[in-house]
Amino acid sequence: MPVYNQDGVGTSQPSPNITRDADGVLRWVYEFSLYRNPTILILVWRIFFFIFLGMYLFLVLLEIGDGFGEALAGLTPVFLGLIGGMFVLSTISYYLYAMVMGGKYCVLFEMDEKGVKHTQMPRQFKKAQILGHLLLLAGAATGNVGAAGQGLLVGSKQSTYSKFKQVKAIKPDRKHQVIKVNSSDLVHNQVYAEAADFDFVLKYIETHVAAAQSKSKSRSQ
Repeated sequence: MPVYNQDGVGTSQPSPNITRDADGVLRWVYEFSLYRNPTILILVWRIFFFIFLGMYLFLVLLEIGDGFGEALAGLTPVFLGLIGGMFVLSTISYYLYAMVMGGKYCVLFEMDEKGVKHTQMPRQFKKAQILGHLLLLAGAATGNVGAAGQGLLVGSKQSTYSKFKQVKAIKPDRKHQVIKVNSSDLVHNQVYAEAADFDFVLKYIETHVAAAQSKSKSRSQ
């Protein structure tokens, strides 16, 4: 069982799943089944729901001059139909995406005192392969770190970076082993961690978000 101090900082390798390099950057890889874990699908639903809700409210306000009741009666069925269609199409698209990805979602996380980065890895990268790269990054000489990092990230897919000083909300979900780090209503960085590392990652994020925001406030005063 790894030991951490009150700032969520441990040894050079906090756990078998997480590595830390000489600069203090924590790295780990998380892989889960797209069929069994609905976290990404739920996020897609939420994003589209709020987009359509915003459009609906905007149109209601435009039509309010002709009568609030009439505006609701005319636009609500359309809104409900669009929401229903969105749920169906996004669900079909999600499972097609899951099939293309071989049913697995593999992501690399990089985290330091400033923020956390979520990088989706290509389907050809396997968890064991990435863990080998992480151990190399953590222990390599300075001259090899750049090459190793480039080799790992070549062909990587979309990345999401959250600066701790901009985080608005932290929502842990232990059941799905995900910590939602939200910078706004539509910007959600989903940080996954194994059950054994969940408390460490959560505490690290909470501690550094509080510290970064406190420092940012003191500078603005």
